[in-house]
Amino acid sequence: MLLSLSYPIPSNSYSYPSTSATSSIPAFTAALFQSSSITVIQTRGILILMSDQFQILFSCQTQKMDVTLEGKDRVSVPASKSILASNSHVLEDIFYKQEACQYYDAGASKLVIGFCTNEVIRAAVHHCFCGGELPPDFDITTPSEDVARKLAQLDHLSKVFKLCALGEVTYRALRKLINRRPVLACAIFDELSYREGKGAVDSIKRYALDTMRDMPMDTLLSGGVQWMTEESVEAIMQDQDMDVDEFYMFKILKAWAGADADNRFATARQLARHIQLTFIQPELLMSQVKESGYFDNGKIAEAVKLISDGLANRDPNEMERVLVEGAGTEIVNGIYCRVDGGELGMGEEEVLFVKEADDGFSDVGLYLWGTRWHIAMCVDFSNSFYSCEDPPDKSPHEFVPALNWVVEHGGADPVPTCTYLPNTRFARISVPSKNYVESIILAPNLEEMLDPSIAEKRRSSYFDKSINDVAEKRTLTLEQMMNLPQDR
Repeated sequence: MLLSLSYPIPSNSYSYPSTSATSSIPAFTAALFQSSSITVIQTRGILILMSDQFQILFSCQTQKMDVTLEGKDRVSVPASKSILASNSHVLEDIFYKQEACQYYDAGASKLVIGFCTNEVIRAAVHHCFCGGELPPDFDITTPSEDVARKLAQLDHLSKVFKLCALGEVTYRALRKLINRRPVLACAIFDELSYREGKGAVDSIKRYALDTMRDMPMDTLLSGGVQWMTEESVEAIMQDQDMDVDEFYMFKILKAWAGADADNRFATARQLARHIQLTFIQPELLMSQVKESGYFDNGKIAEAVKLISDGLANRDPNEMERVLVEGAGTEIVNGIYCRVDGGELGMGEEEVLFVKEADDGFSDVGLYLWGTRWHIAMCVDFSNSFYSCEDPPDKSPHEFVPALNWVVEHGGADPVPTCTYLPNTRFARISVPSKNYVESIILAPNLEEMLDPSIAEKRRSSYFDKSINDVAEKRTLTLEQMMNLPQDR
């Protein structure tokens, strides 16, 4: 039996890592010989494999390295056009169909790949030549920030040049890496945000983002945020699905700035605009938040006054609230807390929020009557300052309409805007934004129930310390166990 197959072998001028003489044989062919006694002979570009049952002849003309790939570190990596083109139709079009590419110099036969290092390019070429898994220096059994970033670059390279087989390998490797050390999701997200822009979210970047959303204490506040660039931190602070409240988001900002206080303090003050002080407990505002220096003292004092006026004798963790601001009638602005409508003579089917006044007589109510919301004095609900139609197709997170209010009796322009908060923990999930995407409200994290010390650590300086090594997970909550991923 004689079978002739054509498969190129790299020339001796440049060799890729191999463990045997058959490392350049396609995997499906090599599998035929796993249970047989094989004799390998290689001479003059011909690879002959002899066995007791049959002989296979590989007609392998020595492959010429006819193209140079150059990374951002200006180190050249030789490769074969034909092998690269056989793995990527994008490279086939560039090399053989004269497809326009500003990074390819046909005269010098050089392709510049400026978003990754030569190590990443070598790994891609290695995969195209040999197939199978990645080189040893991409081993996920020893996870680190460096390995995570190189794999992320390799994943981006596979998408740019449509190296589908390589993309599948890097996707699986990155998922396993995140599952082993969730904190590395921060490095992966940051690397892909830098390469693709913070607005683009691909499959593995989405997985990294979802990991940070579900486990912020085991990722962002376990040293991961300190690896991020300013743009990535801003994207995290603007994300409305992050399972943290405003104070925990402040801790994330403080942990990032604390890793390089001299160079990041000014940037931290700018990023602090994404934190809503009115949703942080007054004692925390006057201690850690004020001491950070990220906010003007006047803004902190204003937030404390608003909270004190609206939350007198109430536990902010056990109530629904609405922040009303921007109204021309000043008495309307402030924080409203939900109360039982029966206390003020309203039916049980009606919804009522109240902003209490110090004198006990100037309370303002925000209530739903039929299909219309109103803002009026509690002593006279018949005369409204402002009103708004309750939209039937509104988001479940926008219980109280944010916009489209109109002026009624006694009111004055401009009309207010309203921000509804189910409770403190879910504050960020419910705040509308221009990038708002409707999502399901997450169940409370059970980590504090399993480890009560975590609650105290979160409000101390525990998470402010620089962590030079990736952190091990402390506990596995019931929520996390119910959402363990299944790798394909």
